[in-house]
Amino acid sequence: MPKPVFQRLREEKSTFRDSEERVADYILAHAGEVVNLPITALAERIGVSEATIVRMCKKIGFHGFQELKINLALETVSPIQTVHEEISEQDDVGTIMRKVAAANTHALQATLDVLSEAELKRAVDRLYEASSIQFYGVGGSGPVAMDAAHKFMKTGKPVTPYTDPHMQAMAASLVEPGDVVVAISHSGSSRDIIDALAIARSRGATTIGITHYARSPIDKVVDIKLGTSSYETLYRMESTSSRIAQLAIIDALFIGVCLRDPERAVRNIVATREAIAPKRF
Repeated sequence: MPKPVFQRLREEKSTFRDSEERVADYILAHAGEVVNLPITALAERIGVSEATIVRMCKKIGFHGFQELKINLALETVSPIQTVHEEISEQDDVGTIMRKVAAANTHALQATLDVLSEAELKRAVDRLYEASSIQFYGVGGSGPVAMDAAHKFMKTGKPVTPYTDPHMQAMAASLVEPGDVVVAISHSGSSRDIIDALAIARSRGATTIGITHYARSPIDKVVDIKLGTSSYETLYRMESTSSRIAQLAIIDALFIGVCLRDPERAVRNIVATREAIAPKRF
């Protein structure tokens, strides 16, 4: 059975550099806080580099900070909370529904509190002016990227969703100035997404991130950040209420773009509805 995170940190501390030891000491003293932080925010709080945190994680047998957080969370929170923050094992299905609805409502309101209206307007401007639009998402964010592409197709622009990391990298390598790449990542720490955005940005495309409002590695590769907020913590392997906030932002972006040219928007929506009308009874 693998050793607990706390045990690994204590046993290996003698082998750490001073900066790595500071990371270990902070995690040991603030475990409950650490499971909710992206690597960038943690690095700022401790006063070390992100590379130092990753290096320390590898020294105790983890691939990186995210794997350490997941294991740390399993040791410090109730196992059922890895499914949903507010659920207890005694809840019946009606209580579950009410708690999920309440969490989703909170996520929407909390997102309104942290989302920059100025950045939202900038995103609408770039999307309206875009030559083409690509949406990137992996894992649970993949369906959100697909939903975004489904909506933005009605703008009449070339729109493509990519949920495979290799396809994202290849597509990013072919974008040009005037194109827009929108990435969805709750944690803001997905290596595949960040790598693809870096490629797209180097090609001159505008990069937009729909991600948690806290500072994270994705901040370094996006021109526009649209922050979300939700109950769920960042160690979570599955997104729930954050997905609702992401979808709301995408809806706002789509409507904002449509309102720049309402006649064209209505014409395109009518055309797409007529195209699928024969497919319904």
